[in-house]
Amino acid sequence: MDYVRIVDVSLCHEYYNGSSCGFKVTPSVETAEILKKEEALCRIYDGKVRIMAPVNAFVKETTLFFYIKASIAEIWNVTNFDGIAHDEFPVAVVCDNEVYFDGRKKDSMPELQRMFGVIFALELHIKPNDLLTCTVKIPTKKLRWCYCVSGNYAERDLQISDSLKTDDPVQFDCVEKSSRFSLYISRSEIPIVSGAPPRFQLKDSATSKVLVKSLPNANAKSIAKASLDDGTRAIVAECFVNP
Repeated sequence: MDYVRIVDVSLCHEYYNGSSCGFKVTPSVETAEILKKEEALCRIYDGKVRIMAPVNAFVKETTLFFYIKASIAEIWNVTNFDGIAHDEFPVAVVCDNEVYFDGRKKDSMPELQRMFGVIFALELHIKPNDLLTCTVKIPTKKLRWCYCVSGNYAERDLQISDSLKTDDPVQFDCVEKSSRFSLYISRSEIPIVSGAPPRFQLKDSATSKVLVKSLPNANAKSIAKASLDDGTRAIVAECFVNP
């Protein structure tokens, strides 16, 4: 029997610089039955879904549904689905080789109630004699970064300089200062990306002398709450500096 490739979809996370690690894909019960009926071969590995089927299979438009679990705990902390309501479940819809995220009511997916660790779902719309291929990019959180400076520099007037975007640098405000530590929080949100090169430097405000050449980047374990200069509280990515 001759087989042809009908699906070649990869999952990747922006936090891991486009790597497909951290995902485990499980077909729904209905999808498993469809694949069996069509005598299709489904290969799921390293965040990739590849389906081979006989040339005379899938003669009409078909929808396949998969549940995506997070096999790396950090993914829960850094994933952000903008536009999905808190009472809805995110579904990555792949149609005509394009991807968009849709929010679905959880009660429309009864299987979900019996599963643990599912972070989103994948819905594939297959058309006859058409290869469905694309990469589904999972967005990472963007948070305001907070640098907590302690030690000898805690009481000094400091400046955090952006070495990556010199034309439109990220600005930081000192929101708290004491003899033990000082807090500097960015005015804008910054993506959290694992392994990204350091972009910020710590300088003396009066002399512009570089005190720390490469400040640490925020990571998935650095999410915390902090008070802003207007008295409100916000979720931030917290980094500790003790020169």
